Amino acid sequence: MTSIMYTVFHLASLQCSVRPEISPCTCETGKAWNHVELSCEKLESFNAVVDTLANKFNPDTKIDLKITHSQLDDLEMRSFTDMNFNLYKLRMKWNGLRSLPEVPFRGLSNVTYLGIGDNELEEIPKHVLSHMPLLQTLDIGRGNIRAVQQDDFRGIQAVTNLILPSNNITRLDKGSFPRSLLILHLGRNRLETLNGTLLDLDKLQSLFINANNISTLDNELPDGSKLRLLMAHNNRLERLPANMAEMDELETVHIQSNRLRSLDRVFRNAVNLQEFQAENNELEFLAQDEFASCYQIDNLLMSCNHIRSLNSSLLPILKLKRANFSFNDMEEFSMGEIHGLRSLKFLVLSNNRIQRLLPDPRGIQKMLLVELYLDQNRIEALNGALAGLGNLRILNLASNRLEHLQEGDFYGLQRLEILDLTGNQLVDLKPMETTILPNLKILSVAFNNITKLEQDFKGLPVLCQANLTNNQISSISSDLVTNTRCRNHNVPGKLEINLDDNPIMCDVRLNELCRLMAVQEARIRGRSQCFENDQEVCTVLPMLYKVDLPIVVTNLKIGGREDAKPVVQMLVPSLLKGNEELFPPIIATLGQPLINPVIIGSAIVPSLPPLPLLTTTPPPPVVTTTEKEVRIAESPTVSPAPTSNTTTTTTTTTTPSAQVAPTEIVTTTAPTTTTTSTTTPNPNETLPVIVEIQESEAHEGNPINNTENADPGIDVKPEEDLEVVVPPLTVGDPIHDEREKERQRENESEDELKHDLDQESVAKTEYETVEFIPNLVQPPGKANALEEDSDAQSNSVHAEYPHAAQSLQIPEEPPEE
Repeated sequence: MTSIMYTVFHLASLQCSVRPEISPCTCETGKAWNHVELSCEKLESFNAVVDTLANKFNPDTKIDLKITHSQLDDLEMRSFTDMNFNLYKLRMKWNGLRSLPEVPFRGLSNVTYLGIGDNELEEIPKHVLSHMPLLQTLDIGRGNIRAVQQDDFRGIQAVTNLILPSNNITRLDKGSFPRSLLILHLGRNRLETLNGTLLDLDKLQSLFINANNISTLDNELPDGSKLRLLMAHNNRLERLPANMAEMDELETVHIQSNRLRSLDRVFRNAVNLQEFQAENNELEFLAQDEFASCYQIDNLLMSCNHIRSLNSSLLPILKLKRANFSFNDMEEFSMGEIHGLRSLKFLVLSNNRIQRLLPDPRGIQKMLLVELYLDQNRIEALNGALAGLGNLRILNLASNRLEHLQEGDFYGLQRLEILDLTGNQLVDLKPMETTILPNLKILSVAFNNITKLEQDFKGLPVLCQANLTNNQISSISSDLVTNTRCRNHNVPGKLEINLDDNPIMCDVRLNELCRLMAVQEARIRGRSQCFENDQEVCTVLPMLYKVDLPIVVTNLKIGGREDAKPVVQMLVPSLLKGNEELFPPIIATLGQPLINPVIIGSAIVPSLPPLPLLTTTPPPPVVTTTEKEVRIAESPTVSPAPTSNTTTTTTTTTTPSAQVAPTEIVTTTAPTTTTTSTTTPNPNETLPVIVEIQESEAHEGNPINNTENADPGIDVKPEEDLEVVVPPLTVGDPIHDEREKERQRENESEDELKHDLDQESVAKTEYETVEFIPNLVQPPGKANALEEDSDAQSNSVHAEYPHAAQSLQIPEEPPEE
């Protein structure tokens, strides 16, 4: 048997062995051993086609010839019989033909297929068709034909497939179509009526009359028709013909985009109907027996109508798999409407007016429903109506009016993978704590009113994406993801929590929460007004707010000067506030971090706003005098001696400091007056950073305790704490060299201080040095720390469902029952 098949294939291959003599035409073997397909493209004349192919093939070989994109102006000069082969299929498309001469087609009595569409023919070439008595398929689509006349097809009475779409046909003459037709395609023309031309076509099986201007089919379709496929969509039909009730062989009906107000029960006997599309009509009512015998329908599309109730009309359709009733006027939906439909997998009820979901008292546990869409409705409560849908993978409840979830609403949804609750009015997710959804991977609760998250993910062990954007979340418990570990197709991953535009995004406590989430294989993403777009919060916050120690202001001494009083009035009220009111909550640290010794450099502040980074206890009374500079002497904390918890050592070093213009901020770490203290705290105790704002030594020998211009309500410090102030440096100052020497001495003092600190023994596991301290005053013209990261790589959250990961959006197909 194998050798016979090889011999047949070899004989067919010989017909199309290397044939340079037929170039530029090409040759391919057909489906049968004696069939050959020839293709000629972009030839300059029909004469060239004939000369190229003439006498090149065995007369017994059946030739399928295709001539496209060629110049055939000389078509009437030669004949197809001059090629001397058996032509049985002829395709002449995209040649710009306006008419066909009769002479070239004489003698083509064996042709069964003629394709002359995609040209510019203005009438049916009946003189050509008269030479093809065996023609079965005629394709004259996509041309400029305007009418079908009575004798156009008289010469092809055996034709079964007549293709006439996308022309300009406005007129059909009675008796023009052969009664042998099985398929008639008149779609995308300009017909307003069929003019009774189909009444005698009792063999017709497929009818395409779509995209015309037909307003009625009454008395247009043959009685007792064998019609199986009816494409009548995009017309102006207001009703269906009564004799359609007798067409029990219908399998596919498309009547969408018409003006139908009722189906008039014409499909109640269509026992073979499998696909029914009637969307975008004006249907208001479905009879209870509308589909009484249509148990084989698997695809039912009736969206964009005015249907108010299904009226149990779907119950007989036992094999229904897809049903779409979106954009209708249903105000109530009972799960009893789909009771017993065990093959139903996709149900779309979006964009209705559904306010109530009613459970089915008979139960829905045996349904195979995989996707359920109830978005864009007015549902206020689920009432447990969806409980028991054990095969459901996607549940869309977005844009409803849900305020609360009940504990039993999602009971039994063991295979649910995507849950969309976006755009509701939910204030919490408390019931999710006791609801076990073992396969939920994507949860979207964006645009709700949720204020806090505690253990809401407790019953979601494999959650991978949680979209909580645009809520009112101000607190998140570290127990949120205790029982949640992302797994996608059994591959471990990270849970991503998106918190765009929530109050917690501007809380520094989120910094500590990010570290806790990272330990539990979760990460927080999102954007906020507090930092640039497309920045991951857990990447930005540690860099901005890494303040592990509170700062304590111990005293404030300001040198006397004429403009000192406004500065004191600006500083003192802020510094005397309590801990809770001193600074905004964004600066408050979370927990009790380990001790981090900090060295803060001195700075000359021209006009200080209220200090935004100082926290802790109110300071003691301060001294106010007049001085031309305000100096802040900050005391670095030195590591404690390990032998005692109560020993305190104080070392004071005084060196002159270089004075700069009032508009600059000195970032050097060599203070004028440096007080070093060492304290050994208890374990896990926070050691404050001591900041002393001291007065400068008065010029021209003025005593430091001069209180003539001081505020009487502020105490004066003794003269022990003096600060040497050097006059401002100007261009051409004769003491410029002396200033340089003083700066060198300051650097030497700083090196000695660092050397002393290095000699102290520090337990590296308990203490560490903070490298970054935010500036108290931002220099003019410099962007804040967030703006400095504007070039950082974007790390925004994944797009939510339906912009989520493709592997999560397409659930695995459930097993058939």
